[in-house]
Amino acid sequence: MAINKSNKLLVRADLNVPIKNGKVLDNFRIIKALTNIEQLKKISKNITFISHLGRPNGFQEEYSLKYIVSEMSNIAGQEVQFVHDCIDLDEKIFEEENKIFLLENLRFHIGEEKNDLAFAENLSNPFDSFILDAFGAAHRSHASIVSVGKFLDSYQGLLMQKEVDSLQSLLTEVKRPYTVILGGAKISDKLNLVNNLLPIVDNLILGGGMCFTFLKAMGVNIGNSLLEENFIKTAHDLLASNYGKKIILPADFGTTKNLDSNLRIDKDIHEFKHDDIGVDISKKSIEKFAHTINNSKTIFWNGPMGIFENSAYEFGTKEITNLVSNSNSYTVVGGGDSVSAINKFSSLDKFDHVSTGGGASIEFLEGKKLPGVNIYKSLII
Repeated sequence: MAINKSNKLLVRADLNVPIKNGKVLDNFRIIKALTNIEQLKKISKNITFISHLGRPNGFQEEYSLKYIVSEMSNIAGQEVQFVHDCIDLDEKIFEEENKIFLLENLRFHIGEEKNDLAFAENLSNPFDSFILDAFGAAHRSHASIVSVGKFLDSYQGLLMQKEVDSLQSLLTEVKRPYTVILGGAKISDKLNLVNNLLPIVDNLILGGGMCFTFLKAMGVNIGNSLLEENFIKTAHDLLASNYGKKIILPADFGTTKNLDSNLRIDKDIHEFKHDDIGVDISKKSIEKFAHTINNSKTIFWNGPMGIFENSAYEFGTKEITNLVSNSNSYTVVGGGDSVSAINKFSSLDKFDHVSTGGGASIEFLEGKKLPGVNIYKSLII
């Protein structure tokens, strides 16, 4: 559906970016939110963005969206005017043409997370049309996601549609071999994802802290590495299932005795001592994974292979980043720490799709119905 040019347009974006001392540390989500800004200008009198930032308890200065205005203006190519609240607004402000506005953090008001209809209606009052383009928040039943659209002519945005289409493709008609690479700390965080994808994929590569629970389930000595004891049986059952042969685990690791030491000794998994801590995958694992990655036609990657923020423990994540970014496969990345790794070791434009929503992308691929997905008609410009 097309929007009338005279409309005052409200856009729910995902501008939840890391900020330190008032400076934006990673502008990936801002860039994505403004990708279609020139097209939106053609269908609107002016454009007003709304978003949450962090998890404030009422008003907290450090969570103000005012800190992203400069970065947002630079990316948009014009000044973004900051409005110091998001409700009870003077509607005359939004009569100016060709302006871009940014309202204050939605979560400064309790009505946002409580999905309060009165809050949603108040938020919508100055505007004519609404675009939901915040995939990263689409798994939340919050007022700006599911209720503002009840009071305005509402659409699912172009960025949101691209997210849905890209992720849906991983659940339906994929080019094979299809490989999923999962990292991160805990198997408990991604167990539902594993259960939903394992029947679909050809290969499931596991790294990061989560792989140690699987290795422990195989009877391997993992030393003092991260372990979720309550999930050892679950890991054992997955390995013993009909799909267990699809699971590919690391063969060696960078180890340390103390996480604060920055010392690394590479060891085969069968060489672990009782006080060894696995902090990264190592060369044999990369060689093992490379064969599978290089022969894949579709790859989904979510989660680092180790504590890559520390240069002593970055090898595995760096190598996986380069392998996937240089692959000839259709590549999708599930946001979060993986995006940070790409920014550190490669380039986002080497991937077919990089999701703006880590948590939302995981829940989507778990097969869950997200509250904010496909609830409004698609936008056509």
